[in-house]
Amino acid sequence: MLSDLLQIHVLLPWLLGMLFGIFVGATPGLTATMAVALIVPVSFYMPDPNTGLAMIIGVSFTAIFAGDIPATYLRIPGTPASAAATLDGHELAKQGKGRFALLIDLFCSCLGGLVGVLLLMLIAPQLARFALRFSNFEYFWLAVFGLSMSAVVSAGNTRRGLLAAVLGMLLATVGLDVVSGAQRFTFGNAELMGGLGFIPVMIGLFGVSEVIRSVMAGFKKSGAAVDSSAEDPSPLSALKVIWKHKLTEAKSSITGTVLGA
Repeated sequence: MLSDLLQIHVLLPWLLGMLFGIFVGATPGLTATMAVALIVPVSFYMPDPNTGLAMIIGVSFTAIFAGDIPATYLRIPGTPASAAATLDGHELAKQGKGRFALLIDLFCSCLGGLVGVLLLMLIAPQLARFALRFSNFEYFWLAVFGLSMSAVVSAGNTRRGLLAAVLGMLLATVGLDVVSGAQRFTFGNAELMGGLGFIPVMIGLFGVSEVIRSVMAGFKKSGAAVDSSAEDPSPLSALKVIWKHKLTEAKSSITGTVLGA
């Protein structure tokens, strides 16, 4: 099986798929799901199923990672999964450690992906049966837990975190009511009946606020500018940091696998 995957007719489309995934993920507004949707029709014309599957996996994984690039340097998430990089990643970039943050993102993404694949190979049926037991009661408390976490990650400003959670809930009410079918806050616009897209909202909240912040600061270097002139990170230094926090990496990989499954 491994020898079949190491053939040139599999590796070359796989590499091209990863390049396409990096381009899509690094472009704000384009998602990994969109990249996979574009590459799936191409895979139908591949003579070997392994080739098409390799392209899809390469596009998906690299697009999710590449979303951290604009999130780290521009504070604009490229994909929904990159929203967390707008916090610590951008702060490191302002200190001249943007490439170092991306190295950590790259290695952690690879390790987390490997752990997730291995765990799913072993316990995927058990996780599927557990997920099917979720009812409205469990989904409600899961949503409450997610909203409460917004106050935890707000860096000591609980009021701002709660305000952001309320704003998110208000934006989520736009569209058709799932029970009655009534229109909510569509203002007669048919395009709003499907609700507000996550990516446009994220770009608006992070991107527009960053532009306004730069204008208000007069594009001074002391503002939100990113300085990478004195930066020379090495992969070894990033691996040392990951090894130092290996327990956090392991717990995060397991948490992501359980929630993603």
